[in-house]
Amino acid sequence: MRDATKWVCGLLVTLMALTGPLLSRAAVVQAAELSSSAADVEVSNADRVGAGVLNVAYVPGKAIVCGLGTVASAVVMVITLGSAYRAAVATFKEGCDGPWVLTPEHVAGKIPPRDEIE
Repeated sequence: MRDATKWVCGLLVTLMALTGPLLSRAAVVQAAELSSSAADVEVSNADRVGAGVLNVAYVPGKAIVCGLGTVASAVVMVITLGSAYRAAVATFKEGCDGPWVLTPEHVAGKIPPRDEIE
């Protein structure tokens, strides 16, 4: 059992190491899209500093939650032999959907949370 646990942990570490550069690239692209769409919104320097400080914990936390959601989705698909794909997709989207980088507009409250949009 210990060998299997070590193997799974090694696989997860390898997977996260390989996808790390892709996640940071996706975060930069998404932040650029958000900031270009909200260019007419005025934000203060405090909001800019706050976004930078919050992203120190938010971006790695988002990557961890997305990675765990991806693993959980794969486990659900394997255990149910693909019959619970809606639950697997919902689990995946819960962790990986939404902004990957907080912008000053988010901190200032100019961009409402997704729950309020829908």
